[in-house]
Amino acid sequence: MARLVKLTEKCPYKLEAGEETYYLCQCGLSKRFPFCDGSHKRTRDEEEGKLYVYDQESRVEIKL
Repeated sequence: MARLVKLTEKCPYKLEAGEETYYLCQCGLSKRFPFCDGSHKRTRDEEEGKLYVYDQESRVEIKL
């Protein structure tokens, strides 16, 4: 069954654990999930209140 997960953050979460620093994906687009790979940059021009679906190359706005 497919499901839609709404992730609203447009930047990673910085986690410091001792001497190590990790950046955790909060946008859901990272290919290295749960770690950030910079994919959140694709969300910069999203309009507030709109819903988008992403694939490898593009995004589609979902009309509700």
